[in-house]
Amino acid sequence: MKSGFTKSRQLLLVAVVLLVLILSNGAFLWREVSRLQNDALIINYAGIMRGSIQRACNHELAGRRAGAAFEQIDEIMSNFEERKPGFEIKMFEERFFKELQELKASWGLLKEQIARFRLSPDAINRERVLATCEQCWVASNRLVFATQYASEAKLDVLEYVFILIVLNVIAVLIIIDLIRNYVRQQLEFAAHHDQLTGALNRYSYSIALDHEIKRSRRYGSPLALLLFDIDNFKAVNDTHGHKAGDSVIEEIAYIVKGQIRDSDSLSRVGGEEFAVIAAESDRGRAAAMAEKLRGLIQEHRFRPAGRVTVSFGVAALRPDDTADTLFRRADAALYRAKEGGRNRVECA
Repeated sequence: MKSGFTKSRQLLLVAVVLLVLILSNGAFLWREVSRLQNDALIINYAGIMRGSIQRACNHELAGRRAGAAFEQIDEIMSNFEERKPGFEIKMFEERFFKELQELKASWGLLKEQIARFRLSPDAINRERVLATCEQCWVASNRLVFATQYASEAKLDVLEYVFILIVLNVIAVLIIIDLIRNYVRQQLEFAAHHDQLTGALNRYSYSIALDHEIKRSRRYGSPLALLLFDIDNFKAVNDTHGHKAGDSVIEEIAYIVKGQIRDSDSLSRVGGEEFAVIAAESDRGRAAAMAEKLRGLIQEHRFRPAGRVTVSFGVAALRPDDTADTLFRRADAALYRAKEGGRNRVECA
């Protein structure tokens, strides 16, 4: 039971770690969403510069001054260079500012050409304005694409983070379900088994015996009950202590469980008293099983108790038997084994 709860605590620890990862990823996701909102503003400002440059050229070539557009473009460029709030680039900053500097250089040339055109609005200066305006248009396009590329790269990262969060949530739910099922299984095991030996407890013994009796009657198959008790167990406790006594009980249960069949069941029905429900076994086969178990336990070396023996009482199911009468007959046979010198098998 202790190891079961240890495993459940380990699963719970994994779930907590996953929850921390989910929260961390969630915080990262929230931050990146905020950055994407900022990127939308940056893309918008880059688009404004691109449109303003085109509008400024059209106005100047048409003989209308575009001073407001000039001021707007210069202000946006200055805000980017000074990294004012709302104009920060969080990813691919080097690429962005490279494109910005190229746009700034083209914009400077365009302003010079426009200034010449204002002084001399001839065909040559007009063509120079148009050519320089085209260079600015290309440079501003590259700037817009650079901001879009940075934003799309963040979206790719967010997709992976979102997938990771979903997987973590699924893993947490699975682990929580495993913990719930595991703890329930452990509690059910504890309710039906002896904590020291892992054998069925007295309550589950009664259920198992009633079930086997009904099955035996239904199919006409033999059934036997083996009761055994550790000889002079009080002396083991008095000499070596209760911890040594518990160790003897645990080892004997281990020996018996290793020898009986899967169809048989071992129960601890008292302090040092056990019962084996032997399905499909008549009186002779049950007695042979008891003798084998008695011999194995006698030959085993228990530490620190040394040599320990057990006595067996065997009873086969009769047509008129109930669970109580079968137990009483096996118990009477066990009593005779004790009275007969212990370390022996008696049959009812």
